[in-house]
Amino acid sequence: MTLAESGSMDERLVRFVTHARQRGMDFATLRAVLRDAGWKTKQVDEVLCEREVGMAVPQPTEAGSARDTFLHLFAFSTLYAWVISLTVLWFRYINLALPEPAWEDSSWAQESARLGIRWSLATLVVAYPLFLVLWRSILRGIARQPERAASGPRRWLTYLSLFIGAITILSDVITLVFYLFEGELTLRFVLKVVVLFVIAAAVFLYLLLTLRERPEPAA
Repeated sequence: MTLAESGSMDERLVRFVTHARQRGMDFATLRAVLRDAGWKTKQVDEVLCEREVGMAVPQPTEAGSARDTFLHLFAFSTLYAWVISLTVLWFRYINLALPEPAWEDSSWAQESARLGIRWSLATLVVAYPLFLVLWRSILRGIARQPERAASGPRRWLTYLSLFIGAITILSDVITLVFYLFEGELTLRFVLKVVVLFVIAAAVFLYLLLTLRERPEPAA
C-alpha cells in the first residue's frame, strides 16, 4: 500500500514529494518550497519520514498533555483536601478531649468542634477514595508508559507538595522548640504538633518515594 492509498496523507503532497526526491531535490529545499506553498511543516515531515524511513511517525505519549495535567491537578487537589481534613479532624478531637479551661463549659465551643468534625469527616469520606482512584489511574498509566513518570505536571506538582510538606514540618518543629523555651507547653499543644508532624512526614516520604520510583513497563 502506498502513502496516498493509506488515506492518512494528501495524495498531491505524496506525489510531489516522491517526484521531487526522485529528481534529487534535497530535504531542506523540498521543505522550504512546500512551506512557502502553504503546506504545514508537520504534514511535510510526516510524508518525508514515512517515505524515507518506511514507517509512520510515532504518536507522542500523554505525558504533559491536557488530560495528564488535569489528572494530576485533580489528584493533588484531592490529596490536599483529605490531608488537611484529617489534620483538622484530629485537632478537633484533641480540643474535645482536652478543652481550653475557658471553653470547658461552653456549649457553643463544643458544638463548633462537633461541626468541624462533621465537615472534616465529610471531606475525608469524599476526597480520600477519589484520590485513591485518580492516583491508581496515574500509576497505571506510568506502568504502561514509564516515560510519563517524568512528565512536567507530575514533577512540578510533586516537588511543590514536597516543598509545602518540608515547610510544614520545619514550622512545626520550630513552633515546638519556641514554646518549649517559653515554658508554655501543654499536652493539647504537644499532641497537635505530633499529629501535624506525623501526617506531613508520612505524605512527604510517600511522595518522595513515588518520585524516585522507576516503574517497569507493564506486560
